[in-house]
Amino acid sequence: MAELDILRFLIGVVMLSYGSWLDFKTRRVPNSVWIYGGILGSLLLIYDVSRIWEDYGFYLWALLFATLTLFFNSFVDEYILDKNQAMVWKASQYLAIFCSVYFLFSFNSEQVSKHNYLIIDLIAIPFLMILMYIWFYFGPTIGGADVKAIMTISLITPFSFSFAEESLTAFDSRGFPYPFVIFMNSLLIYLFIPIGLAFFNIIKGNLESPFFQIFFGTKMKLDEAKDSFVWPMQQVVGDRVVMVAFVKHKLDSDKEWNKLEEKGIKNPWITFKIPYIIPLAFSFIITAFFGDLFSANIVEPLNSFFN
Repeated sequence: MAELDILRFLIGVVMLSYGSWLDFKTRRVPNSVWIYGGILGSLLLIYDVSRIWEDYGFYLWALLFATLTLFFNSFVDEYILDKNQAMVWKASQYLAIFCSVYFLFSFNSEQVSKHNYLIIDLIAIPFLMILMYIWFYFGPTIGGADVKAIMTISLITPFSFSFAEESLTAFDSRGFPYPFVIFMNSLLIYLFIPIGLAFFNIIKGNLESPFFQIFFGTKMKLDEAKDSFVWPMQQVVGDRVVMVAFVKHKLDSDKEWNKLEEKGIKNPWITFKIPYIIPLAFSFIITAFFGDLFSANIVEPLNSFFN
């Protein structure tokens, strides 16, 4: 394994470990964690491109500039910019769009061979970032820190590497881009949470119609719920108390707790504000040693079933 891969791994472990600890304690992770991680990842990526761009063309730099602009766009809006700074940033955004178009018209697909997927890896970075933007704005429960963590990982570890001699991949010669593998493995780890909750509720006797909620939450005393990192799965709609399958992360929980209290609900069903960065951190480490567990345990069995 190259020393650069080890450095990338260490940066990612430190960043995600610190982010996981903050997420567990406060459910908030400051932007500085991802900004510093993103800067280090950007510098390493610039170094990589500087070594190989002559074999491809200037469009590799164009892709890199557009990618970095897309990443830092998620942070710049949170800072107060004066008029000149706003103009510079707006110009950078327009330049990033121009660079994206330049890359699309200059990219030569023949440069992607069976054993050289470097360009695919570089394209996968902004593609994953765009998916994270979409997931944040339209997803039911994911938070901004979760999205930024995944985006930062795509900069820190854009290329495949492994500490093991043989690593699981989705295909014989080449698997999915490495950041996607980390993301998919984190979802696989996340799947154990509903299974664990179901067993817990069955043991506790928390079995009520419509039953689906046993996979997503549990029952908790209302006073305790108000002071915990949880959302109400039971909500008052009109004059009725209903069970919801997915709770929006922007829900006004305090208002909902008060409505339930007025309805006399003392032990409502709740769902935990699970710090997603923790399974993401585990996935980051596990992927480096075992590879694409998601494809090996989910995709391939499903594929063989339908074939």
